[in-house]
Amino acid sequence: MSGKIFSYDEARALIPQVREVTRDANERMRALTADASQAPRGSTRARKLKEWIDTVVRHWAERIEALDGLPKGVWTVDFDSGEGFFYCWSFDEEDLSYFHLYEEGFPGRKPLSESAGNGQPPMLLN
Repeated sequence: MSGKIFSYDEARALIPQVREVTRDANERMRALTADASQAPRGSTRARKLKEWIDTVVRHWAERIEALDGLPKGVWTVDFDSGEGFFYCWSFDEEDLSYFHLYEEGFPGRKPLSESAGNGQPPMLLN
């Protein structure tokens, strides 16, 4: 787990890399999932494909962590603001547009457009 604290601009600057890493992993996983759906249930091939899918997700998480992001679930990345909330990006979002409080997690995501315009959630502004 990364201990890096991000400003909005720092986290946002990583989104192109995060998006590319995630897009590549998603494409690999989709191909493997399609192959797995054709493999006989419980077969050696089905088990091997499941292992490969798990490896794709694990390697994706490692690459995100190398960027100091926090992989959360499959294809979601948090960036710690150090102010009680995470900036939150999920696959196929073009920009860093959401946040959630530490204790709320993904279900508590809110658009940054509800903020005061400086990348800070409104309830945390002084």
